[in-house]
Amino acid sequence: MATRRLKTKGLYNARDLGGFPTKDGKVTKFGVFIRSEAPVGLPESDIAYLKAYGVTASMDLRSTGETKARPSDLKDVMPYYPRSLFHEAAIPGAGEGKPMPPMEKKGWGAQYIDMAESSRDWAIDVLNIAANNPGALLYHCTTGKDRTGLLSCYLLSIAGVQRPDIAADYCVSQVFLEPVYERMRSGSIQIGPPPGDKKGPAGGPMMDESFFQTPASAMLTLIDYLTKTYGGVVEYLQVIGVSEETMEKIREKFTEEDRP
Repeated sequence: MATRRLKTKGLYNARDLGGFPTKDGKVTKFGVFIRSEAPVGLPESDIAYLKAYGVTASMDLRSTGETKARPSDLKDVMPYYPRSLFHEAAIPGAGEGKPMPPMEKKGWGAQYIDMAESSRDWAIDVLNIAANNPGALLYHCTTGKDRTGLLSCYLLSIAGVQRPDIAADYCVSQVFLEPVYERMRSGSIQIGPPPGDKKGPAGGPMMDESFFQTPASAMLTLIDYLTKTYGGVVEYLQVIGVSEETMEKIREKFTEEDRP
């Protein structure tokens, strides 16, 4: 049976995008799009569960440095799409051998706006994959909140899900990811050195606590910016070159009539 939060043992933030009402009275369909943190160190039972759930492919939004340090467990068991959305705000120190340029301290909302505006070709690419993949697509970054949250915003907006529900879906990552965050704070999960010289426990990175937060205001800031600037999230996607055919394919596979 499809559930909003998947019953995995090694993934804490694996969630189905099904069950959200849309503007035209439909509902998003379960078993089409799954968001999660990086599927690394999974028990075999989780991989079997994901396959049985209907996951037929995975899309990895992490940088090359991240994927080399922590390869996906799904890479060799199903079609795998590495589609890096590199942005220093979301993955500090995750580049390969290049020092991170100085970055102005910004709130997450402003950072998501930067990510959207600087990743137009990426958006076209990943949405084409989402539209054409048969079965359920699992997509992820390292924690499954920032880059994954951006793609989730696009998919839910195309389906017609409204602003409060998109923000609500984004928010719950903060609760579900706490076990992952504890490992990051301790240094047992490392995604690269942070800006500056400070080190956390066990020589791991000392992450700013803002990294571990997913406030509704961040996602709402992005949506409101795209609405003010372009007329809406879907209108933004149209402007940057996502075809109506791609969006219609997503709507067709991702929405259904609401059943009482």
